[in-house]
Amino acid sequence: MYLSSQISGLENFFQMLVVLVMFVVVVALCYFTTHFIANYQKHNMSNHNFEIIDSMRIGNNKFLAIVKVGRDSYYCVGMGKDEITFLGELSSDDLFFESDRESKDSLGNRFDTYLQNFISNKKSKGKS
Repeated sequence: MYLSSQISGLENFFQMLVVLVMFVVVVALCYFTTHFIANYQKHNMSNHNFEIIDSMRIGNNKFLAIVKVGRDSYYCVGMGKDEITFLGELSSDDLFFESDRESKDSLGNRFDTYLQNFISNKKSKGKS
């Protein structure tokens, strides 16, 4: 009786370990797949004459966007669920580009920074 309970507990431990490993593998696959698809789409979209420079949500299914057309033509458009409205033309002098900023942190870089800070905080708390 005692031997069967030990085997059952050991089997449960290995099952839980396998599920945990599978979970980590699935999360890692999702992470890398998302980054691959994002880079692929970014590369495909950058090879055309149209580029969305910036967008901002202003309501439910309503956005403002700055669109670059050609080499140096910038336009502000309003986008809704069923319509796109031309709001005006912008000059490049009036725009603030990401490359003008001092820190060029993308979302991925910020996440990596937060993750490293979290890990170092856990290590420092463990040593104390």
